Amino acid sequence: MKHVSLAEWTAYIADEVPDALKIEYENHLYSCDDCLTVYMEAMERKEFIQPIEELDIADSVMHSIAQIKGVPTVEERPVKTKSMRTITKHYLIAAGFTILLMASGAFQSLAKYVDNVESSSLKETPPVTEGLIDKTFNWMDDIEKKNKEGFKYE
Repeated sequence: MKHVSLAEWTAYIADEVPDALKIEYENHLYSCDDCLTVYMEAMERKEFIQPIEELDIADSVMHSIAQIKGVPTVEERPVKTKSMRTITKHYLIAAGFTILLMASGAFQSLAKYVDNVESSSLKETPPVTEGLIDKTFNWMDDIEKKNKEGFKYE
């Protein structure tokens, strides 16, 4: 077989060659180092020309796997839509429960509970050092009182 040109390898890479010729090119590629070099050059040029989107093969691989397993692909799956009647029924049930809870006072008692929790957490507790200082002063006052009383009885 004659050597394959760069244009022919480019067509091969772009899958524009008949299947019989592809087999012939591949068999020649195994035995000819010159054509292998030209083929590699065509591949490098193709990489620079080919857009990034075409390099993504994930969709085609997933589609092939789905076909092998017999699982319908995303495009083949039936689209489930809820009927307007179902949506309206759910909305009316939710609205009914809301009105029932409002009438029973559940929301008011919940609001009071939240207010109580907030007010109890907002109560200011005196700092520990302030309590220690007060106790120390009271203790010193008691000692002073006892000393004054002690002098009276002597």
